[in-house]
Amino acid sequence: MEILYKNIRHGYARIDKEGKLLITIPISKKWTTFEEIMITKGQQLLKRYSKRTHIESIQEDSIVIFGEQVPLEEFYKQYPPKKPLPKRFNISTFPHFHILKDILREYATPILDLYSKKIGIPYKKLSIRKTISKRGSCTYDQKISLNLDLIHLPTKYIKYVIIHEACHLKVKNHSKRFREVVESFCPQYKETKKELRKFVIK
Repeated sequence: MEILYKNIRHGYARIDKEGKLLITIPISKKWTTFEEIMITKGQQLLKRYSKRTHIESIQEDSIVIFGEQVPLEEFYKQYPPKKPLPKRFNISTFPHFHILKDILREYATPILDLYSKKIGIPYKKLSIRKTISKRGSCTYDQKISLNLDLIHLPTKYIKYVIIHEACHLKVKNHSKRFREVVESFCPQYKETKKELRKFVIK
């Protein structure tokens, strides 16, 4: 746990990519009851975080693709690296970053095509990006984006996210009408959504 003091009005607690608890306290409330309350809340946040399903997406000798651990040696046979491999792997230095995008795009495109056709509204573009929080998004001009991290999840959850974003082609908010559209294509969406929230991809 690390406590930071800043000239801000409100304090907050968060967990970084390494699983470390960071608590930020307004300087004006240093060493007060407020700080004790924030520490307690932070510890509760860390406890909930520890109960989630953590996926080590890329390790020294393997990578997780669609929820399955794949040896890098096997992965390289299919996608030979074009440059020397780094000693340690992570999502930013992994030499096949662009290949992961291609794999996800190849999986997602036919599903998105199918559901946009069912909805009756075409999408303009599909983008694959590495984002911090959102699994996906759909803009008002019908452009859909998916988080690259989805490539590491079981296909059940990737398909749900794609369906979710496809439904935004028709309804741009998360109203009752939107949920009804999602449910018409994914009857178990509530359970799937709840399960999806438990994943932490590192």
